[in-house]
Amino acid sequence: MSAMLGAIEIYNKPRFAYRDEVFVILLINAWELALKAITSKSGQSVYYKKRRGEPYRTISLRDAFWRAANSKHWPPDVEFRAVEANLDLLSTYRDSAIHFYNDPAFSTIVYALAQTSILNFRDVVTKVFGKDIADEVSWSILPLGTDNPIDPIEFMKGKGEGAHRSRAAQEFLAVLKEKANALSSDGIETSRLITIFSVTLQSTKKVTNADVVAGITRDDLTDALIVSKSVDPNVSHPYRQKDVLPKLINNTPAFTFQAIVFAYNLRDQARYCWKDNAVSLVRWSPEVITFVNNLTEQERQDAVAKYSARYRQ
Repeated sequence: MSAMLGAIEIYNKPRFAYRDEVFVILLINAWELALKAITSKSGQSVYYKKRRGEPYRTISLRDAFWRAANSKHWPPDVEFRAVEANLDLLSTYRDSAIHFYNDPAFSTIVYALAQTSILNFRDVVTKVFGKDIADEVSWSILPLGTDNPIDPIEFMKGKGEGAHRSRAAQEFLAVLKEKANALSSDGIETSRLITIFSVTLQSTKKVTNADVVAGITRDDLTDALIVSKSVDPNVSHPYRQKDVLPKLINNTPAFTFQAIVFAYNLRDQARYCWKDNAVSLVRWSPEVITFVNNLTEQERQDAVAKYSARYRQ
């Protein structure tokens, strides 16, 4: 936790020439220590087998990750494969910083990856050890700068300010895209690989460009203002059933998918399903793939039995 808090503090210093490199080095250090703590908590050794005449060596970041992720203490609702992909990319940057140097163009994408990594770290450590780094951080930080911040999405598209990217940065982004596609094809949400956060504070009257606005006007939390902007279902729910089935594990047949939809009432939950009643069109979000893939075999069988009984009736 101290290493992660140190990383955050370094990044938020207004004048620090080696900001990204030191920040990521400490961030990866924090993760490695946390993973070894989980490994130790699960009763496993954090050392490799000792060789004659050599000192003890602690396990590597990758080995620590796999021992921790496959232990009984890893939070089941934190998709470890997405966390692993996030750490792989940040480790690549860390290794370059330690052994050689990094192109300044990496700054934008590293920032986006690191934001996600910090939230992943917080979720894992809080759920395993009951300790929250947010309790140690004051988030009242004044964001000031002489240059406009570069939009990470525009940067990844190669558009807008900061669009010029070195070959190394392009290769790094290609690996990021490959990992994101691999996760998506397995029905795993990429939100723990990379998420772009943009937070602004403004008058609650100016809601025309907001996706979601939340305001608390008094200490009474029941007196809250929530304004939600509609989202294009073609973006939030892009899949038909024929698109969902290839992304499900164990070659899930259509009948089993329909049984799960029935048993868990997924058609009536907006986060999973969008229906256009005018043309009898049903579309599914990526979340339904994650939901189905996370079910146990027994839960699948129970859903099929329930659906079959109704079908016979």
